[in-house]
Amino acid sequence: MKNLLLGFHKKLKQFLYSHVNGGKGMISIFLALTVSPLLMCTLIFVEYARIQSAQAIIEELMGSSIFSALAHYDPYLDERFGFMAVRQDQKESLDSRYQSYLEANVQGFGKAISLAGGTAEGKNSLIEPLALRQEVYEYSELSVPINTLVEGLNIEDLLSNFYNLDSLKVCKNVMDGGKNAIDITDSAINMAKSLKEYSDEAKKYGESLTKYKEARTAYDDAYQALEEARSKKDNGEDISLDSYISDVNSKAGAFGTATRDLKEKLSSLKEKERDFVKNQESFRKAADELLSNVQEYDKNKHDVDTLQDPLFVTYHEINNQVQNSLDSYQKELYNDGKEDDGKLEEQAKKLESYSAEKDEKIEGYVVLSEIEDVDQRTAALYGDLQNIIKGSDDSVDIATQLKDLLYEILGVKILYDGSLDSNLDPNELINQSGVLDLGSAEMTDSIVDLLSSITDFITAVSGADFLGILKALGSYLTSMVTFFKGIYDWASSRLQNLGRLLMFKENLGKNYLLYGYGVYNMPNRTNYSDGSTLTGYDYSNIFEMAGGTYNIGFLDGDFWNYPKMDNAGGSDKLYKGAELEYLFTGSNSEKGAQVGTFFNIFLLRLLTNLPAIAESDWLQATSITGPFIALFFVILLIIEAFIDMILLVNKQSVSFIKLKAYMSTAGLPDLLNDLLQCTGISDALQGKIKEKTEGLAKKSKNSSKETQSSSDNAGDSSGTNDSSGTGDSSSTNNSGGDSSGKTGGNDSSGGKDGGGKKEKNKDFKKPTEAMGLKDEQGFLKADYGEHCLYLMLLGTNQDQYLMRLQNLVQLEAKEKYKEKTDYHLSKAYTGITATTEYQLNEFVPITKSTGGFTLDCTKTLGY
Repeated sequence: MKNLLLGFHKKLKQFLYSHVNGGKGMISIFLALTVSPLLMCTLIFVEYARIQSAQAIIEELMGSSIFSALAHYDPYLDERFGFMAVRQDQKESLDSRYQSYLEANVQGFGKAISLAGGTAEGKNSLIEPLALRQEVYEYSELSVPINTLVEGLNIEDLLSNFYNLDSLKVCKNVMDGGKNAIDITDSAINMAKSLKEYSDEAKKYGESLTKYKEARTAYDDAYQALEEARSKKDNGEDISLDSYISDVNSKAGAFGTATRDLKEKLSSLKEKERDFVKNQESFRKAADELLSNVQEYDKNKHDVDTLQDPLFVTYHEINNQVQNSLDSYQKELYNDGKEDDGKLEEQAKKLESYSAEKDEKIEGYVVLSEIEDVDQRTAALYGDLQNIIKGSDDSVDIATQLKDLLYEILGVKILYDGSLDSNLDPNELINQSGVLDLGSAEMTDSIVDLLSSITDFITAVSGADFLGILKALGSYLTSMVTFFKGIYDWASSRLQNLGRLLMFKENLGKNYLLYGYGVYNMPNRTNYSDGSTLTGYDYSNIFEMAGGTYNIGFLDGDFWNYPKMDNAGGSDKLYKGAELEYLFTGSNSEKGAQVGTFFNIFLLRLLTNLPAIAESDWLQATSITGPFIALFFVILLIIEAFIDMILLVNKQSVSFIKLKAYMSTAGLPDLLNDLLQCTGISDALQGKIKEKTEGLAKKSKNSSKETQSSSDNAGDSSGTNDSSGTGDSSSTNNSGGDSSGKTGGNDSSGGKDGGGKKEKNKDFKKPTEAMGLKDEQGFLKADYGEHCLYLMLLGTNQDQYLMRLQNLVQLEAKEKYKEKTDYHLSKAYTGITATTEYQLNEFVPITKSTGGFTLDCTKTLGY
């Protein structure tokens, strides 16, 4: 191997010495071979730098050109909605506009680059939910009211406390109490029905008994006359006995007929009594069950009396009264009279075949029960029970006044603004978002049924008997439970949404930005004539563009003739002013949207007012007794919520969570003051509300003093009212009818002191105590629009909300540009994507040719 290498080296050396050594130009060749690769690498790096520079330049030029094209934004969308999108009312296309800007920019930069082609197209139009959502977020971040709600008022704490309010608890207690009351009322109805039949049969028995006594007396007198005639004849007098015998036989026949009739009436009476006793036992068991439920409910309640207590007091008094009455005479009639049937039957048979000539005198059987006047006793019991269920005369008077006031308030025309009457053409909508199933029609029907049952109950108390009153009460309780079930179902799903919202707190601010945009930038029925967006765009422009005719204050549609919310289409191109209501409901009918929104806010007010109404001193201090408490509670609740709605639709604000209800002594001055500031309610109705509520407050104050005086006297006494709630009839009889309406009264307390108030739960903390920024009425004064905001937070689907918002933008912009272009939201681009092909020119332009290959660049920019 070594020899081979040495041989190769020798040959190479000989070659170099023979051919290269000393040759001319050899150094140049050597340098050329050495430097050329270095020069080639240098030129490659220079060209690469030119390409990189060209790419940076073209990107910059494309960006500048895209921004120039985006500068042609839609001024109407910006001014009206705060949205930035490419305008559509220009003849030049987006692509040609971009190309012209790009060409000008390339020419102005130099001759290093030549354009070879390219395109530009819009991206992320407002028809895309994500693009619209982002536009809303970016615009709403500048919204001062939203920031104030989220940060300044600590809305998270507000919603958390609202979530923990007792509204649903009170609502559920009323439902459960109502169901228990319905059960015991059904038992009471059965008992009352059997008592009435028993009393009617006792009356018939009494009449039969009177005839029986008369027939027995006539028979005894005739037989006595016969005996006297026989004695005279035995003493020698010439006297005929035929007429006497005939008279005795005749009287015996009549006596036999009366005996048989009495036997039949007595048998029927006993049957009716057995039914009555059986139903009375069922009623007693129902009363005991209600007592158990009340005691269980008392363990968890926070000094807030609802339905069960006063009803239990009344029904317990009824049970005691019936038991006392039965104890006084029932044994004689039902037990000791067991042999009556047989003896009367035997007597009737003897009298039917009686012959004065052959038979001895029959001594008339004395029925044990006849001396007890059962007909009078049952009638008296029926009347006593009627007085117990009826309560005091003040109960009827106050309930009647309240019912009349409620009917007048419900007759106020406030359901919708008559000037806003568009019916959208469905063909003009780009999205069919569907109409929110608000259940307003069903809920309103349940209120109508409830009001009808209230009237029937008051009418029954005024003129019907015990059974009629109970039937009317049962109907009312059924309607009341249906009504509160509707509220409970409506509220439950929305509070579940609120719970999820509070669980994921990062979404809370975004939800406020999204829904707050609609509240503060879309007109509603209260501000369409004089309101504006946050940027100052007047809502009146929309009304005029829609062809509306101003009739300010033309509120129409009362509760009794409400138009049910529907999705009826029409031929109108725009909503005139109820756009916020459309965002909430999605109804093509502007009136329907207003009505649907009205009833949802009404339900929200019913829910939020429940704790305040339950704590109203008018419930606890008035002379209303027994089942009237339940009726009174419902009437006050509906009046309170409807007055809230009157104020809201007339541009007033109402505390979202109330510390005190208008329907209370403390809240009445606030009500009167707020009504004075409300221009949408007549002076006459204001006067009636003032007169009747002040009268009720006066009665409440007087009754409160009487109750306190009675309580003080009870404290000084030996404590006869401290009953166990299970039986002492004397305590019930001494309590009187009025005590049935006092919360915490005698037997209803289940062992508590009947003279004083229930001890408050010390651990209970009112929901408003932990919140700041409140006034004396409550906190967070909210107007109509802000109530819509809360409703949308509680239950509006975001996708549907955005679809409805797209519809509104489309409708308004299309109407605005109808004479210039066929506007469509799918062309409302919020960004531009451009693709440009280009080539590099020669570094030294000798041949004026390009670099030989094409480069391209794609860039997307938006607002």
